Amino acid sequence: MPLTVSGNKQRIVESESLYLKNRYRIGVLLYFRREDGRILLIRRTKRPNRGMWCAIGGKLEMETGESPFECAIREAYEEVGVTLTESDLSMRCMLSEENYEGTGHWLMFLFEIHRRLASLPEAIDEGEFGFFELEDLAGLGMPPLDRSVALGRILNPDAASFSVLKAVEGVENDPDLLEVTQVVGTRNALR
Repeated sequence: MPLTVSGNKQRIVESESLYLKNRYRIGVLLYFRREDGRILLIRRTKRPNRGMWCAIGGKLEMETGESPFECAIREAYEEVGVTLTESDLSMRCMLSEENYEGTGHWLMFLFEIHRRLASLPEAIDEGEFGFFELEDLAGLGMPPLDRSVALGRILNPDAASFSVLKAVEGVENDPDLLEVTQVVGTRNALR
């Protein structure tokens, strides 16, 4: 039987729904490469992006004051089994996503990982891993926004060293809606 609410309870439910839609989640995405340059992706078993190939990542533990760098190091260890230091990371992009897949707003920090992987990590409850050539990404079952940002901003040797992007609602299916807020430096500065 459906739950019926009215009066003050109705306002609380509406307020909570609005809060869930408008709150920010903060997370990281990690772009690992194998020694031969192939990209590590995970086919996700959970939302968001269930069934799609994506970069490895996760949410910041905000209650502990975790920084994006600390989160990236923790997620690399938890998901890939690799111990990283801050010197292994280059933050390449900050992406603000508006109500992504109806899960609320996301503020994502995207990192290129300098340490190369020798082998494929074991599957985890988040999904299975695979290595891919850059040219394979165009036909791979990836979220279109992820593919666009990965190829245009993270894995492109001619891209800026750091980009700030805004993804308005609906951009997950139409990367042309992506707004470039700021571009800083050249990629050559990272070498």
